[in-house]
Amino acid sequence: MREIQKAVIGLVSSFSPEETGLKLSGILVTREKNSAYNFSLFDVSESEVVLMLQIGSVVVYLAFEGEEEIDEEEYPELVEELIGKSLPGVKELIRTIEGSGLAEPRIVYDEMSPELKEFMYDVLMRYLKGRSVYDQTELA
Repeated sequence: MREIQKAVIGLVSSFSPEETGLKLSGILVTREKNSAYNFSLFDVSESEVVLMLQIGSVVVYLAFEGEEEIDEEEYPELVEELIGKSLPGVKELIRTIEGSGLAEPRIVYDEMSPELKEFMYDVLMRYLKGRSVYDQTELA
């Protein structure tokens, strides 16, 4: 677990709110049965987003908080910037997780607001219950 903590500290320290306007405030790691390479952005509130990155069978959720409202028109550039900045640290975290044999979903960093905590714990519970994170919750 000590190696995971080092990787988490490295990932968190790679983000400066002055550069991106966002603070990395939470990290959840889990595994999928199938290997894939994927990303998703979840809009949690006007100033909070969660970026999900799946590399192989490991999935990493990064929770970000901003001081100001995030305009939806900025999402393409924001996602590109967040992926670019986070990828080296996420890859190191994944290597560490694979080496540790961590099998259960776990929140490894938590400095989140109540709204982000609620979202991330919902994601955590969905993984523990074997449910999809992408279940439709509202009528289309």
